[in-house]
Amino acid sequence: MAVDAARLLSAVADALNALENAGITVDLAGGAVMTGRGYVMAVGDGRLGHRWQARTRLWTPLSPPDDGSDED
Repeated sequence: MAVDAARLLSAVADALNALENAGITVDLAGGAVMTGRGYVMAVGDGRLGHRWQARTRLWTPLSPPDDGSDED
C-alpha cells in the first residue's frame, strides 16, 4: 500500500508541474495535498514546473520503486 501511495503522490506532483509547464499557474488553497502517507507541496527551487514535490510525513522525498513490486 505504501508503494501505491508513493506512486500516486508522485503522480500528483508530476501533474501539478505539468500544468505549470503548460502555462497554468497552480496554487493550492491550503498550500499542500496532505495524506496519512505523505504530502505534495511546493518545495522545489521556485521555478515554475519544478517546484511541486511529493514527500513523506518526515520530509523525505518520495521515490516509488521502478521495479513494479508491491512490497512495503
